[in-house]
Amino acid sequence: MKLKSEALRQQILTAATTIIVNEGLTAVSTVKVAKAVKTPQSNIYSYFQNKEALLLAVFAAHQQRLIEALTSVLDETLSPKEKLHQLVTAMVQLGLAHPDTIRIILLFRQQPEWRPRLPKNSDSAFFTAIFTQFAQLQQQQIVKPYDASFLAEGVFSIITNYLIAIDAGELTTTALSQADLMTLVDDFLLMPDYR
Repeated sequence: MKLKSEALRQQILTAATTIIVNEGLTAVSTVKVAKAVKTPQSNIYSYFQNKEALLLAVFAAHQQRLIEALTSVLDETLSPKEKLHQLVTAMVQLGLAHPDTIRIILLFRQQPEWRPRLPKNSDSAFFTAIFTQFAQLQQQQIVKPYDASFLAEGVFSIITNYLIAIDAGELTTTALSQADLMTLVDDFLLMPDYR
């Protein structure tokens, strides 16, 4: 058996990402990915057991990029509102620098048949810590007392829609600044006394 190459694995993930972003999840096939990478289809199966494993690896790679971007800005000395703004800013910066990452996560999360197959928040130490802090902020009546996953999805939707509209040229940062975006997130998430 051939030794696996990390460079080839990354090329496969990049090709699958491009297909997903340009054509959608259902357009991905191992044949299409192999053709894009200019490698035999059998090489795809050297890295990924099947198409589903390939697609989940694409999601995991982009989710890891998001986690790294958000982890790098966490500062425990900040107030809850400042921390929230730091996370939103980091996600916006990631989305502007790597729009495909945000789109991939969004595309997978929008598909009801894929959601149960995606990693759970509890599978990630980062998301477990974030949701633990979230619950504490709800107990302190800083964050609204609704389902934490629903609130997180709402914030993600606000940010991703902002990024997609900017990327598509439908919105400018003059028409809706990052400060305006923060106000929208604050209004959605925080109790009135903390906005």
